[in-house]
Amino acid sequence: MLMTDLLSKEEWNALERKVHEEWGFNASVYNADGMTFTGYKNFVNPLCAEIKSHPEGIQAICSVAHQHMAQLARSSGKTVIEECDAGMVKVCTPVIIDGEFIGIVGGCGRIADDSEIESFTVHKAINVELEKVENLADEVPVLSMERIEKLADFLENFVGDIDST
Repeated sequence: MLMTDLLSKEEWNALERKVHEEWGFNASVYNADGMTFTGYKNFVNPLCAEIKSHPEGIQAICSVAHQHMAQLARSSGKTVIEECDAGMVKVCTPVIIDGEFIGIVGGCGRIADDSEIESFTVHKAINVELEKVENLADEVPVLSMERIEKLADFLENFVGDIDST
């Protein structure tokens, strides 16, 4: 089964837009192979845009976090909320229908109110001046864990509604 067997590409795209607009996250829907398929690109801060403009940043920070968290979500069957190596929160909710893992919905790109950006780690990963990374880090929006958990609840309910149809 594929994600597009559950909802159309446009409906998944609408979910990404809603997560981006209402929670201020870089929203993504991934298939079971870990690939995005909607074509929706969004950044909630300039640091994420900078990281993703460098292939080594995608590989060292974004892909590592996604692979790790998607595997945790897949094996546990539950939403995972953790930070990437840059210090930003990532939310991964598995889409599991009748015991079959179909994909992941979630988002990233905000900093929890009790955390901080790992500027030095980003600097080393993408080879951009530390001062520039620190300036970009200052623009990463902060979000409370309560609000992050509300996003997780929303995503779980969204997936649950798919499963019950």
